[in-house]
Amino acid sequence: MDNDNLLRLITIFDASEEAESYINTLRKAGFIVRDMRIEDMEDFLNGIEENPIDLILCKDKTSDITAKQALMALSQMGRDIPLIAITSRNSESTAVDIMQAGARDAMAEDQLKRLVLSVKREIKSLEERRAGRQAEQMLHETEKRARSLIDSSRDAIAYVHDGMHIYANNAYLNMFGYEEQDDIQGIPIMDMVGSKDHSKLKEFLRGYSRGQTADSTLDVHGQHTEGRTFKITMEFSPASMEGESCTQIIIRDQSLSKELEQKINVMSQQDLLTGLYNSKYLYEQLDSVIAAAIEGKTRGALFYITLDKYDEVKAERGISSADMLLTEVAGMLKDKVSDKGLLARFAGPVFTFLVRKIDIKKAEHLAATFCRLINDHICDLGETSITTTASIGICPINDTTVHSDEAIKRAEKGCLQASSDGGNKYNTYNPALEDMEEHEQISHWASEIKQALQNNMFKLVFQPIVSLHGEPGAHYEVLVRMLNQDKEEISPGEFIPAAEQAELMNFIDRWVVINSLMLLAKKQQDKDFTRFFIKLSGSTLNDEEFLPWLSERIKSSKVNPDNIVFEISEDVALNFLKPAKQMVKGLRELNCRTAIENFGIEQNTFQSLKHIDVNYIKVHMSLITNLPQSIEHQEKVKSIAEHAGSKNIQTIAAFVEDANSLAVLWQCSVNFIQGHFLQQPDAELNYDFDEAGH
Repeated sequence: MDNDNLLRLITIFDASEEAESYINTLRKAGFIVRDMRIEDMEDFLNGIEENPIDLILCKDKTSDITAKQALMALSQMGRDIPLIAITSRNSESTAVDIMQAGARDAMAEDQLKRLVLSVKREIKSLEERRAGRQAEQMLHETEKRARSLIDSSRDAIAYVHDGMHIYANNAYLNMFGYEEQDDIQGIPIMDMVGSKDHSKLKEFLRGYSRGQTADSTLDVHGQHTEGRTFKITMEFSPASMEGESCTQIIIRDQSLSKELEQKINVMSQQDLLTGLYNSKYLYEQLDSVIAAAIEGKTRGALFYITLDKYDEVKAERGISSADMLLTEVAGMLKDKVSDKGLLARFAGPVFTFLVRKIDIKKAEHLAATFCRLINDHICDLGETSITTTASIGICPINDTTVHSDEAIKRAEKGCLQASSDGGNKYNTYNPALEDMEEHEQISHWASEIKQALQNNMFKLVFQPIVSLHGEPGAHYEVLVRMLNQDKEEISPGEFIPAAEQAELMNFIDRWVVINSLMLLAKKQQDKDFTRFFIKLSGSTLNDEEFLPWLSERIKSSKVNPDNIVFEISEDVALNFLKPAKQMVKGLRELNCRTAIENFGIEQNTFQSLKHIDVNYIKVHMSLITNLPQSIEHQEKVKSIAEHAGSKNIQTIAAFVEDANSLAVLWQCSVNFIQGHFLQQPDAELNYDFDEAGH
């Protein structure tokens, strides 16, 4: 189940049908809705108190509770839950009044598109507020632990805000001759440095505050309160103290020799193969640049550079030649561009380049230079030579960049796009453009799917479902593949998400049903007992014409309906509970069998069985994967099998990949198994069930 789209909702309406219409609108928009219907204020208070709620959707006024009363109750309870009110048409004054009372939005009952946009906005805003509070708590705990570590450190550590000390540990106080914490608070950092180095420190701090300083260390002479001076190296980094942005200064313990300390420091920052900085050091510097960018002190860019021919060289000439290629390119780039930014080897054939104080136009010009330098360079690989090209992704770093992992992910996406365009190119990551491209991709797939439906460009494949207890007959799950113009198979993972977005899944479901019935009819004529398991999508659950259509198809094909099992995924069933109940009821009236698949990971895992009367349960793949190694999963599967058995429901374990899992499933009293261990999906119905039963 995709918990990213889970929406835990309270609805307050006089008529449940009215609430259901809005809930269905949200479900069609991709939300997995868990709804709680409220009838009066007592219900509302209990619901808020006892359950995690993401949103309240209510009529401006019902017979028992008004939107304003709900808002007042939320305020008194101190709960941060957005409320969206539904008003009558042409009731702008009512909407304004409710929003002034604290509603996040208010809209007319027919503004369904606006409702979806408003819910998406409010859920995103709520997630950000929750994440912010969690981050504040984590920051508070981290600062407490950090303060404890700082106080016990042998290194001299201080925190400075606007050039003034706000905190220092005992090692720092002792180093400069101060006795108490109060003695140093409010003292300028300049007083810690000899007068000859004042201008040097001022110049460094000026550049550091503007994000223009690549090096974070400064060698100066410390000034003791007794008048003597001594050599120190001050290391600066952004920090916070009690919620205030400040600068941390560390003066390292000098008990190690300077030479040894420098060697250790270099080794901790260096990639051993190329001699460039390593990914650990890149992350440290990237964090620093992002922190400065968020405060508006700088902006920059991160380049993600991958060599286009690395895999080819590695496959044809071996790892040593591939390493030589990396080393050659690294050395060339270090000579040409290391003065412009921080060059690092990130991983494998990937380099990164971090630049401060650069706009996107200059960054793209620099990326073009990288492409030209790498393309023009001839790499000597022993007795032969080779040229290569590079694909480069650029992530701008500004006040909207959240953290280093996100910056690297964005730069990598840009690199992948450049590579897919043929390589020897750069691409600047643009989130808005990516959303647009995703929409265009869905439109493209929708067109392809429609053509495939018109031209019968789908095919069925079948995977056996084998009884562990000798139940007679052949059981297969029916799976669908789409064909391209060259009659090559396209996997469901590529076209089904687009089909769902384009609301075409119910047409694909019908194609599968028609073709499955034709095959079953032939098997029936040959007197071969075969039972098909056929998946139904959420679109079909909401298709009121499906059951009458299916009834006619079963009659015309003369197939025994007992040989058809229709599967509904548990998360889809719970998301569309009312239509799921009606569908299962209608299928049973047609004498078809039913199943719930992907079962067992919902919070209340047996809740769906209270509402939907099925013949089979198919256990979720996450409980079957690594089953022999997980005692927890074994206990869960056994519990599901026992609970199902008590209700005369048979259990199926799909995605079985090895003999060890088979032995465990036998012990758990599971009825059927399915997976690549038995046979991969195949276009032929040729599995030997008689042999499998022995």
